[in-house]
Amino acid sequence: MNSVTLKKIAELSGVSIRTVSRALKNQPGVKPELCSRILELAAHLGYTPNVAARNLRLQRSSCVGIISSFSENHITMRKVNDLQKQLEEHGFFSLLGILPPNGAELRIILQEWAGMVNTVVFLNWDGRLQPSEILQGLPQQFIFVDIREFDGYHSLIIERASGIREGVTQLLRRGRRRIARCGNITSRARGFDLALSEFTERRVEHFYIQTSDSSFKNGMEVGPVLLEKNIDAVFFDTDRMAYGFLKFCWQNNIRVPDAISVIGFDDDPWSGYACPALSTVAHPLIEVNRYIVQLALQAEPPVRMEFSTRFINRESV
Repeated sequence: MNSVTLKKIAELSGVSIRTVSRALKNQPGVKPELCSRILELAAHLGYTPNVAARNLRLQRSSCVGIISSFSENHITMRKVNDLQKQLEEHGFFSLLGILPPNGAELRIILQEWAGMVNTVVFLNWDGRLQPSEILQGLPQQFIFVDIREFDGYHSLIIERASGIREGVTQLLRRGRRRIARCGNITSRARGFDLALSEFTERRVEHFYIQTSDSSFKNGMEVGPVLLEKNIDAVFFDTDRMAYGFLKFCWQNNIRVPDAISVIGFDDDPWSGYACPALSTVAHPLIEVNRYIVQLALQAEPPVRMEFSTRFINRESV
């Protein structure tokens, strides 16, 4: 722990604590040569301000805690990066933590953050943990993002069905009549089913092709199955799968979207650069993070907010 205090710097400098504080904050009222001497001494001693003590005095914090899991998933990384960017634009710093394997370790992290952060954002959560047991008595406000609703805490939910329904409806309106959904992510099913149930103009045949994963490799492997079933439109649970299928089509001289229309999910940063550019369903990352910043700026009683996904129509439909 850093033992260098303002008092120690003041004693060594032969000035008051108030003068040292003004010099370190670059405030007026300190002669330039004295200010330089104080700054040099503070740097030599390795002085760092006690952020927690300052925040407790001011009853506010310039830091927001973010708890996530270790993941190479680009969506998770985009969520964190955009949230950090938006927080910085409003004068906040962020503390990043990896979700530990048990509740006791998580509580220790949050206790150590007390005084430094007023708001903690959970981007991941272990379903076996009970928030009421871990978070009880802690001073921060807690925000759960796209996890599930917990009584007494902010819950920001991403509603995936809206964007998927919009995309599949586009396929139906363009005359596609043999439509498949490919993948293994259960949250994708509702939007697909809603679009089919609402479309009554013509008879449509639909298929669900379950895969072991939702990866690029799975997208390539499912290609022959889709050809065998004479599918003319397909929704993939992830953009990664859609990329794999686009490569399969390129290898087999299958024209997209003339022979088959393709939609993915995630709005991967490269989806607009694929050939053809991939139509996809986008997460409401910016909107969710903007609301998190709003809560960090002005704490509110616990709320439940729902944010809709949206369909992005590109060249593959």
